[in-house]
This record gives sequence, structure tokens and C-alpha cells, in this order.
Amino acid sequence: MKTTLIKFLQTEMNWNPINISFIEKLGGLSSENYKVSYNNNDYFVKICIADYLHTDRVNELSILNKVSKINLAPNIYYFSNKSGNMITSWIDGSMPSLDDFNSSNFLNMLSNSLKSLHNLKCEKQFNPFNDIRKRIEICKDLNLPLPKSINILLEFLTYLEYKLNKSPLIGLCHNDLNASNIILTSNKLYFVDYEYSSMGDIFFDLATISWFFSEKSRKDLLKFYFGEYNPKDYEKLLDFIFIVKFYNASWSLLKSTDLNINYDYLSGAKMIFKDLLKNDSIRNLYRDEHN
Repeated sequence: MKTTLIKFLQTEMNWNPINISFIEKLGGLSSENYKVSYNNNDYFVKICIADYLHTDRVNELSILNKVSKINLAPNIYYFSNKSGNMITSWIDGSMPSLDDFNSSNFLNMLSNSLKSLHNLKCEKQFNPFNDIRKRIEICKDLNLPLPKSINILLEFLTYLEYKLNKSPLIGLCHNDLNASNIILTSNKLYFVDYEYSSMGDIFFDLATISWFFSEKSRKDLLKFYFGEYNPKDYEKLLDFIFIVKFYNASWSLLKSTDLNINYDYLSGAKMIFKDLLKNDSIRNLYRDEHN
């Protein structure tokens, strides 16, 4: 892939390969990502392998420009509306650790950065309920292995949609806010990969990042974000964690059809669906309200 990378840098940036002193391939499931040193400056280079789920590159670039202006994302040097290929400044940081997610200082920093993001606006709207239903229908058409209890999950989804749409908190959401999309430095954090960003309920972001949090860290995040802890906010967070899990399960199942990806998305989807069908607190709440 290094040949493809150098050709891209020559063609799109007019970079002379002689002045490239360092190339390091980074992780990435939907793109080829690199750290590249050119003329003694470090850059992040992303070469997209394919588009998934109708990615809106124009919207992505618009959001990247907005978030970079408020220092929530690296500076952009190149972006292709057609392919999504991108070059940004290199941020010398790391992905947050488990200790970070249990740290009050980190959760406070995270909540402040999220509030700055959520205060922005864009034209594109995000409806996870409709997206999940559309994906499930596509999975059915492709005869993909959905769980036998998929109708129970869809019924619960409809119940949550009715419940949560009564009082949404709308803002510009990242919509893929897992730990790998956060870069933490000594005194700041940045969000990357804004492919799915759009307007929606900010609890989708809070649920995505806190999916694997402890109960205490979830409650602390809500306290820092809203200024105080409210049990109703925690109930809403749990509801959205169910939605985020369902959203990711349907996405993983569809992506399992891509034979060019060296990752077992099918097993991942099955694991999340199994988790959704457990008798956890969210499903108990649903039962209690319907007795």
C-alpha cells in the first residue's frame, strides 16, 4: 500500500518522495491510515478504501472546517469530496485509557469538549431509529443471520422512539464517538473521524462513549455535562445505550458482507445482538411500564 500512498501524495499534493523521511501505517478498518513525515513536519494521511452507508463527504468537510476552527479536530490540509481521502496535521497524543475513563479530570474535559461540539450546527439530520430499521430490512433481503427475536428488539425500539422523541436535546453529534476516535494530549483532547456527524439527540454521543463505562463513570459524565446529576438523565442514557448497541449490531452485520475487510464483523454483530436480548435493566424497565 506504500506505493499507493506515495503516488497519492505526489499526485494530489505535489510532494517530492525524496523529502518523505518517515511512513508509519496505523490501524483502520475502513481506510488506510498513515503517519507521514514530510519536510520535517508530521501529517496524518487517510486513504479511504470504500464508502459505507452513503457517507456524505460534503457534509463531513463542512463539519471538519467548523470543528477545526474551535480546536476540536486537527487542521485540514487536503480533503476530497469524492473519495474522502484526507491529510491533516499530526496530533501527538494517544487514545484514552481505561484509567482515563475513570478519571474525573478526563470526564470533565470530555464533557466540555462534547458541549462545544454539540453547540455547533449543520444541515444534515440523524435519525438512528429509521437507520436501524432500514438496515434490518436490508439484512432480511440479503438473508443475513438476524436473531430469531429481532421483532422483539424492533418493538422495543419503537417504544423507545416514542418515549425519547418527546423531549430531544438536539445538537451537532459525532455519532461514532468510541475511544479510538479520541486523541488525548497532556492538556487537551481532539475528536477525529466525522464521517457520520449530523444533527441529532446529544444523548447518542453520551451513550456511545459510555457504552463500556462503569455505572459511576456514566453518572459522573452526566454530572459534568449537565452541571448536576439527574436520575432521569441516567434513565435516558441507558435507553440510548440500547439504541447505540442496536445501531452498531445492524451496522456490523451489514459490513460482514464485505469480503475485503480483515475483521470478523459477523461475530461482533452476533455478540451485540446477544447482549441486547439479555434481561438487563433497560428491558426490565420496559416490562415494568407495560405491566
